[in-house]
Amino acid sequence: TTLFRSNNRFFGSQKVKLYLSVNQIGYCFWKRETVEGESYMRKQDMLLLLIAVSGEMPADLAEQIIGSVSYTASVITRLKQEGYISVRNKAGWKGYVLRAKGKRYVLSQYGEDTAFFLQGSVETNHVKTEIEKRLRLYRMSKVWVFFWKTGIPIFRSQKPELFCSASEFGRGQTAYYGSLEFKGLTDAIKGSRACGIMLSGESGYIVYHTLEQRMRWAKKMERTMRSFVERESMRTGVLKRIDAVIMGDTLEFLLELLNSDGGLKGNLFQVDDIYENYYYVPTIEPAKIQVLLLADREKQIRLYQFLCGILEEQRNQEYQVSAGVDQAGNPVYFCYELEMRHLLRVKQELGWKKQGTILCLSYQKNVLETYFGKEVAYREILTEKVLDYLGGL
Repeated sequence: TTLFRSNNRFFGSQKVKLYLSVNQIGYCFWKRETVEGESYMRKQDMLLLLIAVSGEMPADLAEQIIGSVSYTASVITRLKQEGYISVRNKAGWKGYVLRAKGKRYVLSQYGEDTAFFLQGSVETNHVKTEIEKRLRLYRMSKVWVFFWKTGIPIFRSQKPELFCSASEFGRGQTAYYGSLEFKGLTDAIKGSRACGIMLSGESGYIVYHTLEQRMRWAKKMERTMRSFVERESMRTGVLKRIDAVIMGDTLEFLLELLNSDGGLKGNLFQVDDIYENYYYVPTIEPAKIQVLLLADREKQIRLYQFLCGILEEQRNQEYQVSAGVDQAGNPVYFCYELEMRHLLRVKQELGWKKQGTILCLSYQKNVLETYFGKEVAYREILTEKVLDYLGGL
């Protein structure tokens, strides 16, 4: 089985073993008979749990959690009729929130995971009607759901305490923490646009979500956010590097971020020097592979080394933009991570070299071709084959 495709033709002699996809880490909710005599399957409970940690969850995410359109509609209708959830539909934004009965249920059944979000004065327990506050919850909800679908532990019973010391259980475990779980530690970062932090091994990623528009971006505040995470990490001896993950609803929105100049007032997102790396991850099914790679440094390295097998000569010099050259001596650029500062450097170099090959995952090719142009060659990495390969490492 080959990993590559170029100009609709498969090529490459590397053989890889086929394995099951990477195991999904998550809850295993089986059938429960605890809701006033009714039988609730795990997907219904999971929907309620994800609404609980979200505060308000965008309506279109329900189908991603439950499955088919018809079954989702049936579950939502039932939960509304029985008083567990209600619908908010205002200013073109439709979402689900827990009613008092729904809160009592998840607190009684999953209190360890929901009490933090449903008690006291936290934002998710007192959901506001102002559109900006609702959209903030929507951004966070989209991240919660995407990481859950990818298999990253998100619930408090699944993960160690944030910034636990080197001697504590769970150090280095991959997990995602929502911003409510750490912003209360200091007032200095409460204005940050960050949705949360994903920790994995010695790497940490501050996660943002743009929805369908460039988010507001205050450089001083986001620099404070990074400094806070670095300071806490050094204190506990856990992390060695902090990067940013920028999520968006579509892959195409990457083009707007790459071309952003910060807006007329300079208060909108643009790629800057606050973080060394800005990874763009669209919240679409194929992009799960990007999160799986970010969460496993060893697999990142192994895949990179494997892909270097296509190079005639590998180059590892500092500030080198290309990974090496092909048999014709043309540069080959590894772009499958969608790291935005790297993409900008590749674009600049191609501007004067006028030739080269872009190596990307199959679902990324069309957007990168729009950005870099059709004058360069594209070599696609077959996403499903990479998942098989990574699952065997």
